[in-house]
Amino acid sequence: MNQTPTDRIVRIEKAVLRGTRPRSIGYNARIATHGPRLSDPVVRIYTDSGAKGVGWSRLGAEEAEQLLGKQIDELFQLPDGCREIGRNLDLPLWDLVARLMDLPLYRLLGARGSRQVELYDGSIYIDDLDADTEQAAAIFAEEVQSGQEHGYCNFKIKIGRGARWMTPMEGLERDAFVVHTVRQAAGPEAKIMINANMGNTLNTACHLLDAVAEAQIYWFEEPFAEDRALNAALKEFLLERDYDILVADGEFHPPPNFFQMVEEGLIDVVQHDFHSYGLTWWRATSAQLEQWDVACAPHTWGSYIERYTHAHFAASIPNFSLLEAAPAQMPGLIEDDWQVSMGKLIVPDTPGIGFDVEDKIFAQGVEDREGFNLSL
Repeated sequence: MNQTPTDRIVRIEKAVLRGTRPRSIGYNARIATHGPRLSDPVVRIYTDSGAKGVGWSRLGAEEAEQLLGKQIDELFQLPDGCREIGRNLDLPLWDLVARLMDLPLYRLLGARGSRQVELYDGSIYIDDLDADTEQAAAIFAEEVQSGQEHGYCNFKIKIGRGARWMTPMEGLERDAFVVHTVRQAAGPEAKIMINANMGNTLNTACHLLDAVAEAQIYWFEEPFAEDRALNAALKEFLLERDYDILVADGEFHPPPNFFQMVEEGLIDVVQHDFHSYGLTWWRATSAQLEQWDVACAPHTWGSYIERYTHAHFAASIPNFSLLEAAPAQMPGLIEDDWQVSMGKLIVPDTPGIGFDVEDKIFAQGVEDREGFNLSL
């Protein structure tokens, strides 16, 4: 099964897909409004045997020209994955190889996890800066309801209003109010996460955790910039209070000693970006994290199609936590084999990743300034 195919790549095409969310997404602790739209760069690669691979990719036209004519095993080698030369084709290459081997990707990767991948809705942002408490309660109750209508049961909340948008104490009070509002709307069985985008100090992080203790937070993401002394103090605080709350981190420019902090038990959930680092990197990293009894929950905000490869990765390892997603519409996707049930994304047994794009929509996306269609 570990024999890497040797087909030659004879065509590479790239399209940018455009989608919309049910509402405009607001602020986080650092950045102003994110808006209602999203986009995904999608690459298709074709071989001389007629095989095809599809996936998210940042590949540019100039680099694509250099890859035409290469054999797959020059870019990709089982069991490890992409070589450095194929790094920007990581996800399409995994799809291609799995299709050539007539295997769903999660089985090629090892199939050591569950095909029912638990999701959370990561779209509850800071949408209430001009609202009073009554209006804020209505805003977030409606956002939870919208997520539930799209099949989500778990929710992550952006906090950190006091870092930039409100005075520190006013921000903390509103953060706590919103967390309690979301918990009430989501129900007692929902997993509730909070993400400060590094907008807290140690003191404000601890103050907030005390204020939302009854809401039973599942994880606290990016409470402040990773720092061994501060993270150790936060862990000590959690132990003293007997708070069963995980610390999640790693998305945004983690420091050189990040994995040392993980190994020491100061960070429980690792969240480096999925499409930036790639499946090859994550596969190797998850194996190391498994030895340390640490969970994986890669950051994936901003992409819609990434959830498909991401879910295969989740189904292939025993230490996956939750998959970040959000309600959206992306016209032209062929995703008939996928389904969401009870807040879980069910990974299909279709060879490869199990999704594609309608030819008409893909052709429109090729016309984007980042798109191209190259062949030998």
